[in-house]
Amino acid sequence: MRDSQTTTKNPDIKNWTSKYQKRTNLQFFNDAFAALHKQNMGNRGLMTVGLIGSRDLPGHTLRMAQSILRWDLRPSYWSHVFVVAEPVNSRTSLSKLKILEIPLFSRNGQFPKPENNGVNEGTLGQYEDKVVDANVGLVAITMSDQEVQKLFTRAQAWNADRVRYNFWDMLGSWQSYLWSQGMKTNPLREGVPIAASAYIEFIFERLGMGVTPGASSRNSAPEHLWNAARWWHKAFKEDNRKIAGMYVARDPGCAMLRPNE
Repeated sequence: MRDSQTTTKNPDIKNWTSKYQKRTNLQFFNDAFAALHKQNMGNRGLMTVGLIGSRDLPGHTLRMAQSILRWDLRPSYWSHVFVVAEPVNSRTSLSKLKILEIPLFSRNGQFPKPENNGVNEGTLGQYEDKVVDANVGLVAITMSDQEVQKLFTRAQAWNADRVRYNFWDMLGSWQSYLWSQGMKTNPLREGVPIAASAYIEFIFERLGMGVTPGASSRNSAPEHLWNAARWWHKAFKEDNRKIAGMYVARDPGCAMLRPNE
């Protein structure tokens, strides 16, 4: 991962860990959507990017694998990312709020479809459990409503550039790594992106926007997106865009779930 050449963290990425340590993930997302709206950001939630750091076996595996992307070689806070696929309003049930994602382990029990290139429609309620999904975040980039609609259209065109973005193949590589219990080479070392974050890059390319300026190769991981939000805010500002959000890190050390949890 390339250095952003700045020692200043993005002041618009807020750490809400203390306040939400014991509150639910849906309470966090509810207040995060509201806070972004007050900043005139987030386009009512549509196409905001959610981050998840899970403690189950797939989440732990993905977080540990990303340690090679960090200067300190620590596990990543994050194992998964998704985009919100509908606006949020006062009548919205957050537990049923639609999201689009490419999970390594589908929480809604649906096997990924090859014809959808692995893209799955889920709900925000799948990530309500703060014990399993201990780390949560929400990030937004300033965009017009017209730009957001372009992204929404792109998010549903999952086969538009399958030569470059074959999410189905990416899932296969990572499933093999997970089931081999790390006996196989870390796919990131071989240049195989994590499909969930590659999907985010695919979507934002519709606006000619590179959301992982810190990536040093044609690769993608949730850690790249997090690094961009935290450290590459000046690069977004040069494109006349602001990147803002908030996060809760209840499990920065990547502790795997115990059997009784």
